[in-house]
Amino acid sequence: MLQSKQSNVKTIDNVDIDENIAVSPLAIPILAGPGTIVTAMNFVAKAETIHIVLVIAIFGSMSLLTYFTFRLSDLIVKIVGNNVISVIGKIMGLIIAIIGTGMIITGIKLAFNFIA
Repeated sequence: MLQSKQSNVKTIDNVDIDENIAVSPLAIPILAGPGTIVTAMNFVAKAETIHIVLVIAIFGSMSLLTYFTFRLSDLIVKIVGNNVISVIGKIMGLIIAIIGTGMIITGIKLAFNFIA
């Protein structure tokens, strides 16, 4: 389990499992989370026209970058390799777990008015 390998004792040979399925729930935005969206809205609320155009241009470039990354994902996997993609996925999962744990701890501290 620590090395992310299936046990040879309890495997079923007839089951076809696709391990390359990407899941993106609607509650988790791909490009920006709620904090980023609110920050961008606050940034352009009392901004000049150039700042608003800059924010829209940055969002557009991020959307294009994400689109091309998705379109070229097969090529990227061929170049980088499945093992590196798997390692990056595990590292990102660990980072998300750490961020979530920090948010839970902060919420508990705020709920009980505990400031450290």
